[in-house]
Amino acid sequence: METITYAVDGAVATITLNRPQVRNAMNGRMIEELRQTLEAVNLDTGVRVLVLRGAGPVFCAGGDLRDLFTDTHPVAIRNLIALRIRPLSRALITLDKPLVCALQGPVAGAGLAMALAADFVIATEEASFVTAFGKIGAIPDAGVMWLLAQHVGLMRAKDIVLRAKTLTAAQALDLGIYTEVVPKAGFDDAVNGLVAELAEGATLAMTFAKHALRDAVRMPFDAFMDLESAGQGLMHASHDHHEGVQAFLEKRAPRFTGR
Repeated sequence: METITYAVDGAVATITLNRPQVRNAMNGRMIEELRQTLEAVNLDTGVRVLVLRGAGPVFCAGGDLRDLFTDTHPVAIRNLIALRIRPLSRALITLDKPLVCALQGPVAGAGLAMALAADFVIATEEASFVTAFGKIGAIPDAGVMWLLAQHVGLMRAKDIVLRAKTLTAAQALDLGIYTEVVPKAGFDDAVNGLVAELAEGATLAMTFAKHALRDAVRMPFDAFMDLESAGQGLMHASHDHHEGVQAFLEKRAPRFTGR
């Protein structure tokens, strides 16, 4: 692959954005390589958690304007967002494995969708959150506004987007956008500790829970309870549930397998 690297170590898969010379800005090739790799992660039953990283000091500066926006006709822009970027955002949001975004540095533009779509975001103190779109007379894309409204609510999302705000890592943490902010010296330990915990957990139940939580904000209560009750029935038929109950009765740590 030209724009990302992909590695699997046991149950943990890692995707690294690998265009540090342009601050990991997403070009058309990266969009397609990310989408294809996310599909492979979903299909790999041995992978139980995915880590998303960026090479160099910046996680992702957004879309590569020189590559993605060579044709500025309204139909071309519509097709870029709807037919190329939307499938990537959907793949991130609907991933069937816990997704950890490791922000070693700033994230901006369309790169925000990757952070907002993650289940956990571990960030360094230098990892600012930059919307920026309004400063060039555009609106956020890649589903950023939808994701942001779900994370922080409508009024806060308007404040961030309409004023093209830059959030410090501490501010993003306070708003619930980041899970944890740590000094750079402790960054890898924090990421690795969380990933190890997730890889040993009941990942089948995590998958169902993350999707249920995503849909909860837009479902009527009774429709959600139908989903919850059906899901709980499936969980009780899983190997992990039986192992969890048996481990509880035997007063030992469970050995989950994600099945």
